[in-house]
Formats: sequence, structure tokens, C-alpha cells
Amino acid sequence: MYNIEQLKMFVYAVELGSFSASARHLGKVQSAVSQGISNLEIDFNVELFDRSTRKPSLTKAGAVSYTHLT
Repeated sequence: MYNIEQLKMFVYAVELGSFSASARHLGKVQSAVSQGISNLEIDFNVELFDRSTRKPSLTKAGAVSYTHLT
């Protein structure tokens, strides 16, 4: 089950442009943010970020999810 902290990780990753920036903003390590977002993807049964490149990019489903959260 997702929690508010995971939703914040996701929103800040989108708004700040990276998992690392989200982690810095929340006072967490980057791996915690990556794991939190991965758990959201499992809970939502959708891929929020495309991780096939060095810098993860928002998927269409991720953009829809972000729109609903903000």
C-alpha cells in the first residue's frame, strides 16, 4: 500500500527533474526515493518512469498520475 511519503517522492521527482533532487529536497538518499517510486509503480500497477536511459523520464501514465496528484 502506498503512503504519502512515496507520493511526495514522485511529485518532487517530476517537479525537480530527478530522483536525486527529490531525495535532497526530502532529506533522503537517492536509493530510498528510487525504491519508493518503484513501490508506487507496483501499487498502481503502472510504469511511472521510463528507466531505459541514464535519466529516467516520465511515461504517459506517469504524466496522468502526476496531473491527478497536483
